[in-house]
Amino acid sequence: MIKLAQALSPVRLACSGGIDSIWLFHFFKNIAAIEVRPVFFDHPGVYPEERAAAQIVVQSENGIIVDFTKEEMLAVWGDDSKDRCYRCKRYFFERLARLVGESETLCDGTHVDDSPERRPGMRALTELGVISPLRLCGWNKEMIRNAAREAGLAAWNQPARACLAVDGKLWTGENE
Repeated sequence: MIKLAQALSPVRLACSGGIDSIWLFHFFKNIAAIEVRPVFFDHPGVYPEERAAAQIVVQSENGIIVDFTKEEMLAVWGDDSKDRCYRCKRYFFERLARLVGESETLCDGTHVDDSPERRPGMRALTELGVISPLRLCGWNKEMIRNAAREAGLAAWNQPARACLAVDGKLWTGENE
């Protein structure tokens, strides 16, 4: 994975606050030693624990936070849940692509256990040329957790989550 990381550098990494993207950021910065800057998409579908974790990484590493309002995201998500994840990922990464230089590679923390059926946003990533290094290198959730634990990352055992919009909790009030 080091050779892939070197080929991708410089990288803008979408850092959701989940262990996958946090581990990937750690790998890029501390193991592959490439130029990487984290980006956090702050929207109402983010779990509070993941928002806090992402903000720590982004603020300490000179990253950027891209804010999205609830009204804006409700319009993107719409009433039809079928393509919600696709529309959301496409919206986020199109905005990010406008903010970064053409020489920067956009990456995310998708891995081989992420199912395209459960995460249709993966189609948007492909369409926009976003690279998923963990997926390309065959990393699964167990491998990521083990590597994160060995690296001493605090969130190595946090629960696996999509987002509140995908999980349906945004509309039930469970996140409030």
